[in-house]
Amino acid sequence: MDNASGSDMLVGMTLSKLCLACGLCCDGSLFRFVPAQESEAELHLKLGLPVVQQSGRAAMALPCRRLSERQCTVYEERPSGCRAYVCRLGDELERGEVSFAHALAVVREAQRRIAALAAAWPGEGPVVQSATLAALEADSSLSDAAYELLADARSWIDQELHWPEDSRACPSPPMGERG
Repeated sequence: MDNASGSDMLVGMTLSKLCLACGLCCDGSLFRFVPAQESEAELHLKLGLPVVQQSGRAAMALPCRRLSERQCTVYEERPSGCRAYVCRLGDELERGEVSFAHALAVVREAQRRIAALAAAWPGEGPVVQSATLAALEADSSLSDAAYELLADARSWIDQELHWPEDSRACPSPPMGERG
């Protein structure tokens, strides 16, 4: 095995390790849906992953049923929509722009911010997405403290993990002063 191949394998293993420690794209923190391929209907059925229609396209609703303790329980068999996605942080790790330790620290900070929001937000479902929808709808059950924690978590996620203009993300509410 040449050096480049060994290096590529190490980066791939490191990215997988980061993904298995993170789970934010699978738990609904980053997205509400993941694209699904009609050709993988049998795989989805086998894995117990229901496919729904979202904007006229096949998709899997998040959080993923096969996520347990932030880890994908079907990681080696996961559908192509899951397999193909790499967040911005993962891409930076793959390109050697950040170390694994830095990437893991970013993930842990995102998880901490989301946990703080979860403690303040009584809503159901994936906390970032449900609180974002509440903010978009000016839902009075979203307290000022939860709103600030949402703004903090969304800002961190957008800065560190999302690709700019990612259409799968829940729309961002205006995060300035509440009216």
